[in-house]
Amino acid sequence: MKYDVIVVGAGTAGLVAGSLLAKEGRRVAIVESHRYLGGRAMSHRHRGHEIGLGSHLVEDPGDSLSRACEYIGVTMEHSERSDSMPFWDRNGWKPIQEFYGGAAKQGLKRCIEAVTGTEYSELDNWDHASLREWMAQYTNDEGVFLVWEAISVLEQITFRWWEHSASENLYTRKLHYEKKRTAGYSFWPMGGWEKLWNEMAESFTAMGGEVLQPETVERVVVEERQVKGVELRNKEDRERPGTFLEADQVVINAPVWDLSKLFDEGVLPWDLQQRIRLLANNRNKACWLGYWIAAKEPVIASSEREMASFFATPRTGMPGFTLNFTGYDPSISPEGEYLTCFGAAFDATEHYGDRQWYDSMFKKLWLDVEDMLPAAKHALWKKPHIVTTYGVICKPGLVGSVRPDTYVRGLEGVWLTGDTTRARGIGIDKAARSGITAAEAVLGKRLPFFADTVRY
Repeated sequence: MKYDVIVVGAGTAGLVAGSLLAKEGRRVAIVESHRYLGGRAMSHRHRGHEIGLGSHLVEDPGDSLSRACEYIGVTMEHSERSDSMPFWDRNGWKPIQEFYGGAAKQGLKRCIEAVTGTEYSELDNWDHASLREWMAQYTNDEGVFLVWEAISVLEQITFRWWEHSASENLYTRKLHYEKKRTAGYSFWPMGGWEKLWNEMAESFTAMGGEVLQPETVERVVVEERQVKGVELRNKEDRERPGTFLEADQVVINAPVWDLSKLFDEGVLPWDLQQRIRLLANNRNKACWLGYWIAAKEPVIASSEREMASFFATPRTGMPGFTLNFTGYDPSISPEGEYLTCFGAAFDATEHYGDRQWYDSMFKKLWLDVEDMLPAAKHALWKKPHIVTTYGVICKPGLVGSVRPDTYVRGLEGVWLTGDTTRARGIGIDKAARSGITAAEAVLGKRLPFFADTVRY
């Protein structure tokens, strides 16, 4: 079977890239190993509620996933956006504004003016530095530091919030201040993620694309530095060759820790392989543990559409976030019930895979939840979860040019996409931007429909 392009993985970036290429007339197959779509943004029903692998809102001011959906004829309805940001300071929840009042507002204003007045390309010069280092040029107020660092905990699951990458945060602040005149624009796709991913897949197939699912790519076949296609795993006998799908272009939507597994030894360029090893190390993964909580009343800090954060819970001492998803879209929960996610980031250097430590932290964390969100004491049910595959943590030295580019130098026809590549933005927004970039790279041109979108 010969295709123009094969996309490996039906996560956000893969669905976006494949759909745009099909829209442009390419014969495209998306190969997905799971029975669900969306990758790390998948969701499923649990006791009548829609819950996901992560706690995903969309940080899209209108020119990434929203724009891609518009281009392929899929309507993505935005919920009303988040309306408050309470912050926990061990003495209780307070509006974030209380931490930078009075004269400190001028320091925040200087930071906003500085980032909006800086070209996106210049932000790459701050890949090595922390957000606080950049902000210290314009303010020395701890309250001003706190507000943007608290946002970084929400957006990037930063364990040491003071180490959050300057460039990664500044890119997003600039994007949202310029597009929406706010530090962050967050919303839920009405109807939920499963509905959206299925609608994108239906549009993709209507344009002539094929979704092969569940099918696993055993390897990307490269001969004399030119991609030839992909070999699917033989389901009956791993020792026997699987089905070969021919294509001159292969777009890989896989996180960095899975990239090397798709190629024979020595195929990937040496410098790329070294970067992959650095980024894929468990200590560099963004990880959190938390609870999904269902209750008869909203389990919130102050408002139903808040984005609440904290630097340390009373017992675990871990930073994190809490969101009431039913406040954004009541259809994700049974009538009269509310769904909240509470998550706390941990240091993967010390605790990755330590089950005994996980169990201990879950017990402490639930006591923290009850202290910080008293309505949780009346929960109908609580579901613990742990996420160790959210992405590469956005610390200085682990963002920007150290990450793989879309184009794999030295290999013809191999392209990379996804939020662990050299992309900018937050979560799903970052992945969607990467998908647009990958599609345009394959086509060899910028699509006019996306000409006014912000790119990295």
